[in-house]
Amino acid sequence: MAKCGGCGQFIAAATASIRCSKCAGCYHRACVGVPATATPPPAWLCPGCKAKMPRSDNSATPVKAIAEDSSVSVSPPTIIPGSLDLALEIRSFREELSALRVEIRELRQETSDFRAALKGCNDRMSEVESRVTDLEQRFEAKGPSSYDHLEQTIADLKVQLNERDQDLLLNDVIMSGIPEAGAENPTHLIKAVSLKLGIALDDRDIVHVERLGMVRRNFVAGSSEGDLAERPRPRAIAVRLSRRTVRDQLIRAARVRRGLTTTDLELPGRPQKIFVNENLTRSNARLFHIAREMGQRLHFRYVWTKEGRIYVRKEDGVSAQRVRSEVDLKKIFGDVIV
Repeated sequence: MAKCGGCGQFIAAATASIRCSKCAGCYHRACVGVPATATPPPAWLCPGCKAKMPRSDNSATPVKAIAEDSSVSVSPPTIIPGSLDLALEIRSFREELSALRVEIRELRQETSDFRAALKGCNDRMSEVESRVTDLEQRFEAKGPSSYDHLEQTIADLKVQLNERDQDLLLNDVIMSGIPEAGAENPTHLIKAVSLKLGIALDDRDIVHVERLGMVRRNFVAGSSEGDLAERPRPRAIAVRLSRRTVRDQLIRAARVRRGLTTTDLELPGRPQKIFVNENLTRSNARLFHIAREMGQRLHFRYVWTKEGRIYVRKEDGVSAQRVRSEVDLKKIFGDVIV
């Protein structure tokens, strides 16, 4: 490993040294004032060799001094490609950092707006909770009595609507127990039943006739007598008459002759009783069914309907009581109802 002729220290790397073209001595570039990036000329001389050369004056200086020699030709500094890439990366990083600062600023603004909106929602929720609390306090202050009055009003309105619906059925009757068959003529059946009861009806007296409920596909004409016996109860027939007097006559005649059966009409199958009753609304039909069940259980002698109204009587000599709602059933039969 060569030593520097100027400072006397070993030269670690060959690139950091420069060699004299005359004495072949090695020097640090820094010791002889040659930049690390400069390319020395092939005939470069060390300071010692330069001092031995004849000069016009005595301005030579020792080798120890570090000074630039005017005879040394120094090439211009070259740009390293790596440093250019680093500068571009630093510039790109600064631009990204600036964009990130803008985004952070916008995010802070959005966060501030969100906090303001959330505060507004909290304020509105607090207002709603306050109003709900106020309403609850008013509700507790009023007590249940006022709402009981409303429930009673609703119940009365339901009763009134039911009575109006029943008034629309004052010209209707329900005939049940008449066997059902395919391709039957309900109008003809109604005329035959009324004739057996002693009331002759013509086409002008009958407004509309239909079977109630869904059609049962197993009712087919021509079935055997054994098949008829196994069938479920036939659907009832609803009849709307043109006059109320005709309906009243038909119902009175049916109550007088209660033993009318399908045999009297010469209908196939085993004998079945035929009933003629008033057509009741669904609510009244349910009340009448419950009243009959409770009347049988509590030994009430009479439970009947008249003009679409339901009446019960415990025994002879006692006034009849009308049933308009379940409240009346509880008053008459007690809290235990069917």
